[in-house]
This record gives sequence, C-alpha cells and structure tokens, in this order.
Amino acid sequence: MKHSLRLMKIADIDIGVHYTWVFIFMLLTWALSQGFFPQLYPDWETTTYWITGGAAALLLFASVLIHELAHSLVAKARGIPVTSITLFILGGVSNLEEEPEKPRVELAMAIVGPLASLTLAGIFWGLLQLVQDTQSPLAGMLTYLALVNTILAAFNLLPGFPLDGGRVLRSILWQKTGDLVKATNIAATVGRYMGWALIALGLLLAFGGNLGGLWLAFIGWFLSTSADASRRQVTMREQLSGVLVKEVMAANPISISPDTTVSEMVSNVFRRQLSRAVPVCQDERVLGIASVTDVKELPREKWTETPVSEIMTSEPLHRVSPEDDLNTAMKLITDHDINQVLVLDGSKCAGLVHRADILNYLQLSQELGLQKNPRPRDR
Repeated sequence: MKHSLRLMKIADIDIGVHYTWVFIFMLLTWALSQGFFPQLYPDWETTTYWITGGAAALLLFASVLIHELAHSLVAKARGIPVTSITLFILGGVSNLEEEPEKPRVELAMAIVGPLASLTLAGIFWGLLQLVQDTQSPLAGMLTYLALVNTILAAFNLLPGFPLDGGRVLRSILWQKTGDLVKATNIAATVGRYMGWALIALGLLLAFGGNLGGLWLAFIGWFLSTSADASRRQVTMREQLSGVLVKEVMAANPISISPDTTVSEMVSNVFRRQLSRAVPVCQDERVLGIASVTDVKELPREKWTETPVSEIMTSEPLHRVSPEDDLNTAMKLITDHDINQVLVLDGSKCAGLVHRADILNYLQLSQELGLQKNPRPRDR
C-alpha cells in the first residue's frame, strides 16, 4: 500500500503503517479514554484514562498485526510469496504476490486469521483472571482486548467477501463448483449486501443520535466497494490467465536514441505516432523508456536543448517477455501505477504492452462472448 511507513521486518515480511492509521489511533484513543473506560471505571484520574486508552489502542493494532501475520505465514507455508503487511484506518492488509491456486489453500489462509483473534481473546481473558485488582488500568486494558479480539474474530467470520468468512464461503463454493469466478461472484454479492445492510443500520443509528453509526456506515461502504473491486479483479485475472503478452502487445515499436531532444520526441513520436511512450535504445540495447509523464515534468522552454537521456526512466525498468502471462504485465502496471511496460526478448525490445491494450482485450472478449472455461476443480 502506498504512503506507508516501514516499521520492521518479521519472517521476511515488511511491516508498515499507512498514514490513515494515525487518524484511527487518535480517534480510538479518544473514544477509549472518554467513553469506554470512564463508563467501566469512573474512579480513575483523567491522565489514567488517556494513558490506558493510548496503550490499549496500540495493543489492539498489535492484535490486528498478529491476525494478519497468521494469514501471511500460512500463505508463505503454502508457497505464496508475501511482501508486506500494512496497518491502516480499517485494520490491516497482507500484500500477497499471488492469489491461492486451490480452494483448500484459501480456506486455510482465511480461517487462521479469526482463529488467531480468538486465541488472543482467550489469552487476554486468562491474564485478566490473574489480576487481583479488578479496577486497575491493567484489568481495564485486558478486559477491552479480550472483548475487541472476540468482536474482531466474529466480524471477520461474517460470510461476506472479502472478509475472512467471505473467503471461507468462496473456497467452499469454489471446491463445489470448480469455478473460481462464479464462487467469487456469489461471495462478493453476499459481501455487497452485507455492506448495504451495515450502511443502513449505521445511518439509522446516526439519525437516532448515535454518531458511532457513521463509523458503522463507513465500514459498510468499505465492505461493499471492496467486494465489487475484488469481484472485478478476479474476473479480470481469470480472463487474462493463459493469454501471452505477445498476443496483445504493440510489436516492433519505434525507438529513439538517448541523444534525441525532447522536442524531437514530442513532434516525431508522441504527436505524429499518437504514442504516449517510446523505448530509448542504443545499438539495439534498451537504456530506458520515455513517456508523456516524463515530458510534463520538464519546462517547455527546455525541450529543444534537453536530450531524452536526462528525463527518461532508466533502471529499474519494469519489463516482461513475449511469453509471459498477461497477468504478469497487468500486475506490474497496477502495482507501480504506470501505463505501459517494456516487452524484452533477451536484451532486444520486442514491443510495449499498454494498460489500454489489456483493457481493450478484455472489453472485446466480453463483447464477443469469448469467455474462458472455468478453472478446473482442485481434487
């Protein structure tokens, strides 16, 4: 996830926090110190409320991190690379390099998160039984953490995709039907309806004077939009699976030398060829790629005197081979928020594959009814 700060590395997985985490941390600390703890422990001092609230908020996010680590460690044990875990305003997300290829792998990955939260709830409840002073800040924190981890496990077990329970539902449907896209559509539809229900309930509570309902409505909106996005992503990935880059790429593109001026590139390539990017080569060796985005960062009065080598994107270059699966190219484009990737055949530039090329392929396949066969059922 972009705009995140890396904190540490656990089991070769980068752990980071998104900037939105700061807002929820402050909001949660305020809610605990001004609402939750004063209601249960009215005799504490004001400073105690704030310190306990901040500590409990930090331990909650540590619990969320353990929840996500459980997902990630199971994924790694099943051969799925995990690059990072990011904590953000709504909890945490594990960034997987690829999705599970078998229903039973997804089932194991999905169920372990809520089980980790339930285990934590049991641990905190057990520790609470050892505390003699039931009115102490320690008892208050343990009470909250046992409760919130139970709620976290229960909420994640709801059968709406992309919640853990929704992934469990999808894995079962996938196993039954052998069709990942169909299973995802059903689980995502459940997730979308659940999101709408949470939005309705949240707004009802908000209009009744409970402002916490706005937060519930926000969670419902997030669940609904995430379900739709996940459904589209899986459908796209299945449609692109098995399609080679060479079937979609723009082959034999025009290339320019590194000493070509920016003005010449704009006139002879971008405007005349209606292209937005061009490989920069010397002696058939690719040195970089220059795009409209690169040009926009240079003042126009400097176009005639600036060689392309000064503005082009050089190493690290994002590249694929003609024989790569088209999903590989699309992942590079989406992960790095770029519009095209180079296609290299050895060290020679064989073409470019653009985001628009991939989207046009998907649209054409849909219009012509060229649907692919469902993924075979794992037995």
